[in-house]
Amino acid sequence: MKRPQISFDQKYIKLCTYAAITVIITALVLYILYSTRGVWSVAWTLFMAVLRPIILGGIISYLLRPVVKKLEKFFTERGFEKFARTGSVVLSIALALFIVFGILGILIFTLVRTVGTISAADINSLISYMQNDFASFTAKLEEYLGMFGISAERISKIAGAIVNGISNIASGLLFGVIFAIYFMLDNGRISTYWMRVLNVLSDNSSRAGLRRFLADADRVFSGYIRGQFVDAAIIGVMTTVSMMVIGVPNGMVVGVLTGVGNLIPYVGPVIGYLTLALVCIPTGAWAKFIAGAVVLAILLFVDGNIINPRLLSSNVKVHPLLVVAALIGGGAVGGFVGMLIAVPTAALIKIQFDRYLERREARLKAEAKAAAEAAKASEKPSGRTGTRKKKEQE
Repeated sequence: MKRPQISFDQKYIKLCTYAAITVIITALVLYILYSTRGVWSVAWTLFMAVLRPIILGGIISYLLRPVVKKLEKFFTERGFEKFARTGSVVLSIALALFIVFGILGILIFTLVRTVGTISAADINSLISYMQNDFASFTAKLEEYLGMFGISAERISKIAGAIVNGISNIASGLLFGVIFAIYFMLDNGRISTYWMRVLNVLSDNSSRAGLRRFLADADRVFSGYIRGQFVDAAIIGVMTTVSMMVIGVPNGMVVGVLTGVGNLIPYVGPVIGYLTLALVCIPTGAWAKFIAGAVVLAILLFVDGNIINPRLLSSNVKVHPLLVVAALIGGGAVGGFVGMLIAVPTAALIKIQFDRYLERREARLKAEAKAAAEAAKASEKPSGRTGTRKKKEQE
């Protein structure tokens, strides 16, 4: 009696072998990564510590690029070609720092003036109370915070985290400015180097696609971010002047914070009304609060329906629902900076998706047209057959 012969399909054996090797290699890689997770954690921390100021420097240099170009052109036309680039970069950084510190100075000056309205007797009584009965004061403070589940240990941790965060932000800003200066000074050499890398590692079609993507990104981001800064400056000045005219206390603070908040869609009105309430309600200036709220509503309506659309209409066209979703995601991922770039990022993704749809629709139309022509050609009788039928009928 013959034994039954078992045949093996070589294709399935090869497929199973490749699958088994892939699973083994993946398991080994995951095991190595898990075993060295401490090293990778430190490496990731170092990588992010270096990457943050680089990204911040790139953002600063990108925002200041138009100013640098105009100043460089100004110096070049007047015969200062040798120092045109350096001078334009230094003046641009100085102008940006002047604006930032000017806004901070206005806020600090207004805060000091507001505190100065408190009588000296009240301040002296508070200081004497804290000196005479400091232990009772701290005990009451801890008891009050304990009602909200906040312990003294937690307060110290929160304070330490705040101090650590402020120091990290300050160091990040400092190194970001340094990177921005180098990016703007060596812009030509950096661009030339990366164009060389692109030419070596990609073909013509890939380069054309990347250039088109970068052109779209530049149009969207530059149009949105610079337009938002211009819009924030306009609404900040208009709000400040209006609040000072109607006599709102600390109207400059209301205007500045409303303008800064207006950098992020839907955030400016919230900050504006909250600031207006904080400067009016504690002092009992209800009439000023109502008048300021009405004026602020008019200004924000004009900004939202006339000024802002004119600044952004040619660059960013995004549905409001997509704006809200982008702001939520951007805030969750990157905080304030994430919310600032969330809308142009969403607009860029939408542009790329629309381009894909256009290419897909054009391909489908071409295929449908080719199929229709092929069907028409197959149904149309040839000339020789038509002549033969005509002769048979005669």
